[in-house]
Amino acid sequence: MTEPAGGESFPELFGVVQDYARGDHSHQVKALRVISAAYLPLFEVPPMPDAKRVVEDVLRANDFLLTDPESGGLEPAAVDAVVSVATSRLDEEDLKWGAGCLLDVMDALRQRALTEGYETYVLDAEDVLDGLESILAADIVEDAIEDAIEDALEGGV
Repeated sequence: MTEPAGGESFPELFGVVQDYARGDHSHQVKALRVISAAYLPLFEVPPMPDAKRVVEDVLRANDFLLTDPESGGLEPAAVDAVVSVATSRLDEEDLKWGAGCLLDVMDALRQRALTEGYETYVLDAEDVLDGLESILAADIVEDAIEDAIEDALEGGV
């Protein structure tokens, strides 16, 4: 079982997600779907363990192009998991990581389009761009929160 590193919540769930992420394609997709749903900004409970490594390992194992076997298109959970983990703590490093991962996904989409042709390229690229937009919006919110806290601290001193 995974032990919480710093008061993190649901270490058992994280352990299951890690195990699934090391499995076959179906298990990897399920792991990313659970991460997408579990990594939301919740301030009432301690955060989940850091899942950046788990998500990135799944993406790397699939050359940043995790596809749906039926449609051949990008698996939406790949983008959703990156966005959820990147924005769950509103941490600048997490946001940079998320943007970097999605840029790697976009590059993999482009490479596939150049070498194979790719019917769903435009739709898949749009999903990745929507994910980048969400991360950018979270970065703006994070900056606004930092500014508000600084203003409050300066005003209270």
